[in-house]
Amino acid sequence: MSDQPHSIVSVNLDERETESYSAPKQSANTLFRFFKRPEYLFEALRRRAMIPRYYGENVDYLNIGFHQIAYPMVCFCDITVHRLGDHMSLYGGYGIAFSKEWGIEKGIQPLEYVNKNSVLCKDFSAAFTAAMQTEEESPAVDFLLTQMLYMKPIEGTMPRDKGEIKKNFTDECEWRYVPHVSTLGLPPAVTDSEIAGVGVLNATLTDNECCWLQYDYTDVKYIILQNEEDFVSLCNVIDEVIDDENVKRKLISKVILWSEAREDF
Repeated sequence: MSDQPHSIVSVNLDERETESYSAPKQSANTLFRFFKRPEYLFEALRRRAMIPRYYGENVDYLNIGFHQIAYPMVCFCDITVHRLGDHMSLYGGYGIAFSKEWGIEKGIQPLEYVNKNSVLCKDFSAAFTAAMQTEEESPAVDFLLTQMLYMKPIEGTMPRDKGEIKKNFTDECEWRYVPHVSTLGLPPAVTDSEIAGVGVLNATLTDNECCWLQYDYTDVKYIILQNEEDFVSLCNVIDEVIDDENVKRKLISKVILWSEAREDF
């Protein structure tokens, strides 16, 4: 070993090449976030942020002794505009979109879709079960939990208003922002018996901006609304929160009225 071990990692940061972003060719170069109601979108614009929520997910495919686990997250998809219709029918017709480069800089991560019959799934299940049986803290245990936050089965069931539906999750092309909730003393995940109490956890997230996913109005790539009535409401919100006329005009120019545009995509 060298007498000067630090010399091998000595790097002049000013001389490093800046990594350039390579835009995708097969998926959208955009991350879309959808809302069920226009007021949810308008509130995100007023706050200039999206607030994570604990969402429960079926983890039966992992065979780790839990049916559901809830994680704090903000979800996006990178579906191209002409294929958004089916996705919007499930997740809401009101959207805000950002460049994928913006999302990457914010630490937003695409999911790994797992074949429940694969060696990967079986090995993960065995490792996670073993980790839960030890009280020792270690980077390996932390990694397994973090990995699970960004995993989903290829297909499975999900709750909807009238019960559960079966779905191929790869169609969602999902990306997630997961905040560091430990700074607030909140758990990174809650299991079956605790899920009923996520309302209290979500209220804490709402009250603490440190966990919000914040953006600038100039970061917005598209705003998707359903009709002209929504557009009028949006303009009122923009007048309320933005003083700079140039920023107002630019943000309004990003609007897509889905009732008029969908037949053209």
